[in-house]
This record gives sequence, structure tokens and C-alpha cells, in this order.
Amino acid sequence: MNKNQLYRVRDTFNVRTVSSHHTVEAAVKSERKFSRAVKRANGANSWIPTRIEVRNDAGLWVSADHDEVMATKHTLDSQ
Repeated sequence: MNKNQLYRVRDTFNVRTVSSHHTVEAAVKSERKFSRAVKRANGANSWIPTRIEVRNDAGLWVSADHDEVMATKHTLDSQ
């Protein structure tokens, strides 16, 4: 992992950045926190689509590696 690599949680419905992080784990935790806040404010069946993105070497935001995100979610779920 690049030491200066940045991740962000992106609200794809409202087209805005929810948060920025240095690790995929922090981004996953933030995505979950955002989801809980949406449900708390709007009801248990509410949701807003999000995506975890990473800044590539060219400085562009692209979707983070799906396998890395899913592995991190699995690790957090098993703790």
C-alpha cells in the first residue's frame, strides 16, 4: 500500500464525499457509521448507495478493489 494512499466514502445518490481516510478499514467503518445514521434518521429500511474509492497514482478517484473491501468487511465482522 502506498503510504500516501487515500480512500473516501462517496454518497453516489447525492454525489458527495462522506469522509476521507488513509486506510480501507477506516473507510469501511465510516461507511457503516453513515449507513446507521441514515437508518436512524429515516427509518430501518432506508439506505443511500455508497462506494469506497481510492486515489490512484494519477490522482484520480476510482473504485477501491472489491476484494480488498470485502475482505476488510469480513475481518471486521469476525472480530
